[in-house]
Amino acid sequence: MSIQSQAPPALSLPRRYLASILLRLRRLINRSVASMLANREKAAMQFAKGCDGTTARDGSTARDTFHHQRI
Repeated sequence: MSIQSQAPPALSLPRRYLASILLRLRRLINRSVASMLANREKAAMQFAKGCDGTTARDGSTARDTFHHQRI
């Protein structure tokens, strides 16, 4: 007994239209998530760069505003 492989049936026009819309939506979401992650990484790098010193940019001592303790 041999197993015959069959190609999937061709999609109807409304299904192809829906599939193309879903593909575009998925690409849009992927792009926006990638952009959000890139922005977060950039902000984290800037934050880490700012935490290198113990003084603020204006020369005053940096403070932890939540705990009111000197860093």
